[in-house]
Amino acid sequence: MTICHILALLTVVCSAIPQPQSHAQIHLLLRPESTLVCRIPDSDYRNLFRYLHLIDIAYCVGGFSRISPPFDCPLDCAELFPHLTLVHQWCCTDSVCGYMASTDEPLFPANDTPNVAAQPLAYHTKLPRISALPRTVVVALRGTRSLADTLADLNIDMTPYVSAGGSVPPCGDLCKVHAGFHASYRAVVDVVEPFLETELQKGGPHTNVVVVGHSLGGAVALLVALHCLALGVENTRVVTMGQPLVGNRPFAEWADYVLGSELPVGHCRRRWTRVVHKNDIVATVPRGAFLHHYVQFHNQVYVNTSAADYVPALKDVIDCRTRDNPRCIAGDVLRAGMAEYLLVHNTYFRHLGLCGARARVGQSI
Repeated sequence: MTICHILALLTVVCSAIPQPQSHAQIHLLLRPESTLVCRIPDSDYRNLFRYLHLIDIAYCVGGFSRISPPFDCPLDCAELFPHLTLVHQWCCTDSVCGYMASTDEPLFPANDTPNVAAQPLAYHTKLPRISALPRTVVVALRGTRSLADTLADLNIDMTPYVSAGGSVPPCGDLCKVHAGFHASYRAVVDVVEPFLETELQKGGPHTNVVVVGHSLGGAVALLVALHCLALGVENTRVVTMGQPLVGNRPFAEWADYVLGSELPVGHCRRRWTRVVHKNDIVATVPRGAFLHHYVQFHNQVYVNTSAADYVPALKDVIDCRTRDNPRCIAGDVLRAGMAEYLLVHNTYFRHLGLCGARARVGQSI
């Protein structure tokens, strides 16, 4: 029996496993060798298409376009998400845009179509790891659009990160995060928290909160999800795609621990799925300097295809398990031109950022 099979068995019986009391215990229980990769469960693979579509809809929110109530947009929002209702949409600046929507129905409706490659918008029948309770709130954040935003994203300045409240242990005095990402996160929280509180009152303590984002939106989504956990929202999950690095080693290790990164994809206590495309340079920056060194996360679901194959096969979507795995982003030789980087970064199960493209110039990064 392989390690991947053992991890899969742990996923199936996860509800019966006592929760480890420390990061060290999880490390001893599940830390595999650095070259191990595992295929993700079929259900999680199928659900990634739906998550990605929710992320892509965030690109419909900008200075020249909006989502129309109850939930209509050029990306077939109403047809594919008939039960979602728009709660709020915002664009604090061109780089901090997104929406909140909610539903009292299953987020992932039943669909009998088995061939995702033939019909990439066919989804699995359920949302794994999210409890089947009435209300689900989706918070989706898009990436940036302009060269100015890109330069701001790559600024290496850090700021102290403070986490307190809920069941989340403190990160500690040494934790630091990207100052620009932190400022964007605070701007988003200031906008969405009143709406989130209302949704939580409607749904009760078991409300599911799903935070999703791409690029800069992925970095902010991670911080927003950690904020929700600190508020005591236990049923919080986060899915990011093309997300850059966010903080130093103490922060990265703390975030991995709090969100269950060392557990296999599909495990009931893994709260975070970070999807990284082969040769996506954005997932490896900012690099930082001596006093501001950014560290890769262990959390990495790696899409091992070229940008031309934008609908990857199940076998090409793998759980890398460690930050230094040479079979994943750590082993990529990032020597492509800028045009290729942009194509890769905007290709996650579909070509991202096209909603509202006629009303603007440029692509997201």
